[in-house]
Amino acid sequence: MVLPSIFKYDVEERINLINTIMGRKPADIVISNVNIVLTTTGEILEDASIVISGKRIAGMGKINELHRFVGRETIVIDGENNYVLPGFIDPHVHIESSLLTPRGFAKLALRHGTTTIVADPHEIGNVLGSRGVELFVEASKNLPLKILIDIPSCVPATDPSFGLETTANIIGIDEIEKLAMLEGIIGLGEVMDYVSVLNASKYVLEKIRIANKYGLIVNGHAPLLQGEKLDAYIDAGIWSDHESTTLVEAIEKIRKGMYVFIREGSAWKDLKALSPLLKNNSIDLRLCSFASDDINVVDLMEKGHLDRIINIAIEYGIDPVKAIQLATIGPAIRLHLEDHIGVIGPARLADIVFTKSIEYIEPRTVIANGEIIYYKGELKKPLPEYNYPEYALNTVNIGKIPKPEDLLVKVNEKRGIVRANIIQVIPGSAITKRVVEELVVENGVLLPDPSRDIILATVIDRHKATGSTGKGFIKGLGFKAGAIAQTIAHDTHNLIVAGSNPEDMVKAIEWIKNNHGGIVVVDNGEVLAGIPLRLAGLMSTEEPEKVYEEYKNLTNTLMKKYGLEFEAFFMTLGLVALPVIPEIRLTDKGLVDVNEAKIIPLIVNEESD
Repeated sequence: MVLPSIFKYDVEERINLINTIMGRKPADIVISNVNIVLTTTGEILEDASIVISGKRIAGMGKINELHRFVGRETIVIDGENNYVLPGFIDPHVHIESSLLTPRGFAKLALRHGTTTIVADPHEIGNVLGSRGVELFVEASKNLPLKILIDIPSCVPATDPSFGLETTANIIGIDEIEKLAMLEGIIGLGEVMDYVSVLNASKYVLEKIRIANKYGLIVNGHAPLLQGEKLDAYIDAGIWSDHESTTLVEAIEKIRKGMYVFIREGSAWKDLKALSPLLKNNSIDLRLCSFASDDINVVDLMEKGHLDRIINIAIEYGIDPVKAIQLATIGPAIRLHLEDHIGVIGPARLADIVFTKSIEYIEPRTVIANGEIIYYKGELKKPLPEYNYPEYALNTVNIGKIPKPEDLLVKVNEKRGIVRANIIQVIPGSAITKRVVEELVVENGVLLPDPSRDIILATVIDRHKATGSTGKGFIKGLGFKAGAIAQTIAHDTHNLIVAGSNPEDMVKAIEWIKNNHGGIVVVDNGEVLAGIPLRLAGLMSTEEPEKVYEEYKNLTNTLMKKYGLEFEAFFMTLGLVALPVIPEIRLTDKGLVDVNEAKIIPLIVNEESD
């Protein structure tokens, strides 16, 4: 593991820290009149002070004669009896899901008190391969938000030999070893292909061996695994999981030594179900942390990041200090970085969040790496720009635009009723259900049934222009316009389009191609709203404020025109194409039975054309 230089032991830096707290050198920042939340003990130290030299804290506590540390250039901050907390740490997040670049994400996350994240860029990794991961590493440098990177372990998400989808890239063992040597790489990203793990795939286990060779953390993705299957998954050397959705599931994983990241993202919200765990004083929570996983730009802008999760936890009756620990020292220990982050104490990086209350966290001033980033809500340090290469901005390659009839599901019967396998989505859950429904056939075409919330869905290869297309039906999405299309379709990120009007679906595909990726809604031949996402077809290079406005326009249009209340609708649709989360998915190859890792027919007991 090659951590960024900020985490390395610097003798001159330590000399300055010692000389500062011993009064031989003026401090860079002196903070007085604050109540320090001590994440190491769970106490609150009232009317305390903090002395900062360079990037780190030289000393803290009940310090007398603070004037001894003040020089001509020292910044003195009166904490006004605020509480101060360590900067928040997100141990598992996909920046791409925010629709923002690392810089855009950093701008909003820092405003809400987050100073360190571990980003798993398997979205851009799927689109651009290992050079996409390298691009993320480079784009994340020099930002005040410390962005550590996990190497995507499952690019593609499933073993290519299964033939479940057309993928753009493979990040194999050689690529993982090369990436492991880059500065800023901290772990191996979530091992989603649990089927291969349970089958003792040497290919997957070799990736974990490489991670161990370089001292990287290995992260998991084990939804609903229990008993011997969970044991087998852990036997592979996978030590964390963010997919626990039930109390029983989370407790079993903790008891077996897994770090459980309690996820509260924009679409997948597990905190309520797991909150009894956090209020159970008989269970030690040292292996627990909060994580956002996937969070959209609207939530980042309006509700916050980890401060939002802490506040939700407090609403559920969890002790505020305990909630703060789950966003600070908890993840720091998991990352083996507790000597640097997660604690307000001597020698730690000066990552400090000011809030008037700990009953409701509302960051006002945020210091990261000893620099004032936000002061009373105002951005004080501009974030450096990054210029992306053309290859990362032109990734939509679908070839010929399909005709409306190309998107129809054709069957052998001319008319009548047939039984079809349908993907039923569940609001707020990554899990889908396989249901069998009767659908009407007219002129050899299987029709959607919007009255029962059953719409047509198509996934098209957008990487290699093969024309490969998978067709199916989704139930429960709540979508009522003619079509929605997006190049966010986890994890391969082919083009997914859904709706009930083939003409609108084609127009949506055309918009996506012309804008080099994004999200668009079309109805009656009119483009109602769209968000161009040119960077890998996943992210906007615009300022986060503009992306927020575009996103809000899109969601407000759906709400006002169609009464759509399905929260994080786009993330839900995007996961329809991910063939590693049970039970049933749709890729460009067709319907996938996830548990069996195989393509299944759309028509029950009958093959469709």
